[in-house]
Amino acid sequence: MERREFIGKTCSACAGIATLGLLSSLLQGCSSLPMASATIENKMIRVSLENMAASNVMIVRNAKLDSDILLVKKGEEYTALKMTCTHQIQPLTATSTGLYCSSHGSTFDLDGNATREPAVKPLKKYQLEKNNSEIIIHL
Repeated sequence: MERREFIGKTCSACAGIATLGLLSSLLQGCSSLPMASATIENKMIRVSLENMAASNVMIVRNAKLDSDILLVKKGEEYTALKMTCTHQIQPLTATSTGLYCSSHGSTFDLDGNATREPAVKPLKKYQLEKNNSEIIIHL
């Protein structure tokens, strides 16, 4: 086998393995996430804690928002993340394990940190309040 042919086959094999690894990690959390349609009042969104009973992640949607919000529960702590890629302001796809930008391949963990470039900045986090029955997201 010639050197050029060897390099071509090796690069193709490596690219295939890397692609399978990425797809595998994305598909692990690819179940449909619960979604809540929310109303906005005084630049606040209220989400019932009952909506979070079945899952630790939930998509919050309102037509007036420029993007969805991912509400994440870790223990007793909640985080609300804007589902827009910080690389080129593209919408993100959420899974139970993180967020993915289909435009350029950036990924983010459930804390909003960029875990794969080209995005390097973390996702926007919204201020939250929690009371006995709901989470209040401040826009």
